[in-house]
Amino acid sequence: MTILIGGGTLLPMADGPRAMRGDLLIEGRRIAAIGAVAAPRDAQVVDASGCFVLPGLVQTHVHLVQTIFRGLAEDLSLLDWLGTRVWPLEAAHDEASLRASVRLGILELLLTGTTTVLDMGTTHGGDVVMDEIARSGIRARAGEAMMDTGERVPRGLLRSTQASLDSAASLAARWDGHDDGRLRYAYAPRFALTCTRELLEAIADRSRKGGHLVHTHSNENADERVLVERATGRAPAAYLVDTGIASERAVLAHGVHLEPAEVRALREAGAAIAHCPSSNLKLASGVADVVALREAGITVGIGADGAACNNRLDALEELRLAALLARSKHGPDALGAWDALRMGTVDGARSLRAEDEFGSLEVGKRADVIVLDGAALAPGGDEATRILYGGGSRAVRDVIVDGQLFVRDRVPTRMDPAEVRARAAEALPGLLSRAGLR
Repeated sequence: MTILIGGGTLLPMADGPRAMRGDLLIEGRRIAAIGAVAAPRDAQVVDASGCFVLPGLVQTHVHLVQTIFRGLAEDLSLLDWLGTRVWPLEAAHDEASLRASVRLGILELLLTGTTTVLDMGTTHGGDVVMDEIARSGIRARAGEAMMDTGERVPRGLLRSTQASLDSAASLAARWDGHDDGRLRYAYAPRFALTCTRELLEAIADRSRKGGHLVHTHSNENADERVLVERATGRAPAAYLVDTGIASERAVLAHGVHLEPAEVRALREAGAAIAHCPSSNLKLASGVADVVALREAGITVGIGADGAACNNRLDALEELRLAALLARSKHGPDALGAWDALRMGTVDGARSLRAEDEFGSLEVGKRADVIVLDGAALAPGGDEATRILYGGGSRAVRDVIVDGQLFVRDRVPTRMDPAEVRARAAEALPGLLSRAGLR
């Protein structure tokens, strides 16, 4: 397919805070030209007059299997939230509820401008989750959660160390590189309290040999930190460095409670952090100091986490909140609008070790592009400020992933929203019954 996005204001995000008027030509899966471009005879023309054209947003921490849990785990701190609600619900998932949850999450992500996610599933149904991601068209790095120990973990979520490793290897063999690399496998050990050292070290070894990403949680909650230190004798991030999990292939979700020594260790290891401000506030976990992390040389991406602890999957809302929270700690110029947008584009791609493929508008890169309606945003200020503070995702009009239009004039082209929502509603009563939470 050939698509010409014509007459918009482009924010390439490739070389700092710069906007330019022009066209963007997509041929097949990649960006073919930027600037003044004559429309090829066979091109589908997307008129972007009065619009902003950006790279698709990259979220570096989501849980698609939790979308159907929205509103079911309220007013709890992290460990109680997991033990009393989220883990029982995950254990109760069947194929129908998994498919309904993943589709509902992807629909929301696409409608709000996210084109790439790093997703952590649950410990079963990995093929179902990967199949739904593959069908949807969204770009993803994704993996089945891995848990071989832990207090309050339901039996239905625990697997032996070897069974967990075998399942991940089988999923990676089937799905890694699917659809010309649009879908890639990522190892997903849940966190230090639910994984034995044997499992973590084996994952680190396999990641190193196969080049797969590792996606885990760390330093999210003060109580979690105490328990990890008690169990391992090490600070959480330091323990992940010791086991080999924290490396240049790793994305650690949260990073709220990090000591300076841990920050230095993560920088030296090359690990990235996924900042999830709404989730951390809603679970009362605290606020990650993204300014300090960035100044230390750590790549920081953005994530909505899951709908069970955020209730929304809106990347632009997360970026706005990230900027506001940074300013509350470091002053009004701490994290500018352009820097915040960079976290959701270039730095997100860098976190996934894919900055050569997507995250900016450049010739030769994958055609992951979003078009925002300028009329829906505030009339004044520079482009990034208008987008970040003036309306964000309510302005998302068109969404393209890998050269395919998935949202056109705010309407999904491959999904029927009413059907997706109806399937989720149908699946929920049975899920609650199986979880014993009705």
